[in-house]
Amino acid sequence: MILLSIWFMSAITDFFQKIQNQIVEIQTTINQIKTSWENFQKFWDLFFTLVPWEVLLLLIFSVILLSIFNSISPSTPKANLTLAVVFLAFLWVYFWGLFSKEVSYQKVIVASLYILVPLHAIGVGMWVYGFGKKLYWKKRRISPKLWDSALHQVSLDYHQLMGKLHGFHDSIFENRETIETEIQQLESSLQGIKSLLLQKEKTESIHPKDS
Repeated sequence: MILLSIWFMSAITDFFQKIQNQIVEIQTTINQIKTSWENFQKFWDLFFTLVPWEVLLLLIFSVILLSIFNSISPSTPKANLTLAVVFLAFLWVYFWGLFSKEVSYQKVIVASLYILVPLHAIGVGMWVYGFGKKLYWKKRRISPKLWDSALHQVSLDYHQLMGKLHGFHDSIFENRETIETEIQQLESSLQGIKSLLLQKEKTESIHPKDS
């Protein structure tokens, strides 16, 4: 009888302990959901602090319009998105002017730039890099500082030209622009050799050798 009572009390204790553990788990889950929701709200509050909500709406409608433009011209997605943003910006200003006396052009421009600047930043950066690289090599070809580097550049450009001519043996006229570019580079390298010769002549004229 005593053993039965002990077992019964132990079973009741275990039962209430399980209930308590479940309550703790439920409370923990609720706290986690609450924390996640608060973090979610903080994220979007921060997001809309940095990015105005108008930008998000403009981006959504631009993507919808982009799908239409891409069906017409699939090879120019960047230009299509630019056209979509500009077109929607004009519509935004137009309808804003219909329902309001004052139109905030600054808000429209800023919202458009949020999309257009990142869209074209990489392309502009690559263009600037390519242009700067082209100027650097052109200057290096035309105005070399050492004979060794000038001769090496002439040899390199010559072999590149010969390689292109042999590679395009059956399609010379189809690759005329590429070949002309290689010829111009070789001519610039030869001009660099001439500039070094002129520098040497000027140096000898200023400081003649003793007879």
